[in-house]
Amino acid sequence: MKLGLIRHFKVIQNEKTFLSSREFANAMNKYDSSPVKKNGLQINTNDWEICYCSSLPRAVTTAETIYDGEIIKTDLIKEVPISPFTKLNIKLPSMIWHIAARIAWYKSHKSQTEDIFGTKKRINEFYEMFKNSGYEKILIVSHGYFLRMFYEEMKKKGFDGDVEVNIRNGKLYTIAK
Repeated sequence: MKLGLIRHFKVIQNEKTFLSSREFANAMNKYDSSPVKKNGLQINTNDWEICYCSSLPRAVTTAETIYDGEIIKTDLIKEVPISPFTKLNIKLPSMIWHIAARIAWYKSHKSQTEDIFGTKKRINEFYEMFKNSGYEKILIVSHGYFLRMFYEEMKKKGFDGDVEVNIRNGKLYTIAK
């Protein structure tokens, strides 16, 4: 089985440097519906039998731009959501909000809508879906953090490939079993 992993095109956004918890939450919501900057990536439809795509607009736009075959949209491969780790009205650098939210996710902090176990559950549900689909060459368009977690879980299932730690936008990574 061969999987093609693609992180959506780069999102066009103007996020402020310092944000309150409310501003960070609003920025994350806005990010989910922001437009993307296409980078010219095209996928040969003959190399892939099917494309699974996150249901978030940035992934859908990417999938529809690069792939002419059948695209199946699913919430199972949406980005790992992040929320402010605190409701205190303090302004912090955007990067601190992101890092602290990922730590909170990893530690299953109550501030997060999904924890690491929920993410792994989604990954395994998705794995069962595509494993039982009958397809052998599957293109997957999703999100950076989700794809990082997905790749780590697929390695446990015998997949191997060259995937960068920081998955780049609009680049094809191939793993196989």
